[in-house]
Amino acid sequence: MPPLKPLFKLASLIALLGWLMLVALPSWAHTADVVVGVVVVLLTFIYAWLLVAALRQRPEPGSGKPGFFSLGGVLALLRQPTAALAAWIHILAFDLMVGVYIRHEGALAGISHWALLPCYALTLMFGPLGLLAFLGLRWWMGV
Repeated sequence: MPPLKPLFKLASLIALLGWLMLVALPSWAHTADVVVGVVVVLLTFIYAWLLVAALRQRPEPGSGKPGFFSLGGVLALLRQPTAALAAWIHILAFDLMVGVYIRHEGALAGISHWALLPCYALTLMFGPLGLLAFLGLRWWMGV
């Protein structure tokens, strides 16, 4: 089994670096390239490694058959610490991609960086709610 605690910390720090770039370097021409091309790619490699490791593990007795096509299967899968960490890194990477989307679409719509900050915070903490906040902001501003 991979060393999970250090990988959790590493993935969290990598994701935080991406969010810091979105917040602190909104006008730098290479922000999105670095966030997607380096940060998200690193998270994706860690995710892939953990996913392979999780799929090779045997489920705990009585936890049900792990799988993606039923709630019981997903719950059984997420009972495995390696799979749970892979799922967490999946969330980190996709939320960061939503942050890049908000940055890009916000800039195209002429929305102030300061107005996007609450959307970033909501996306970092609650994923889809940050996207919903951004879509609502864009609608409210009429763009």
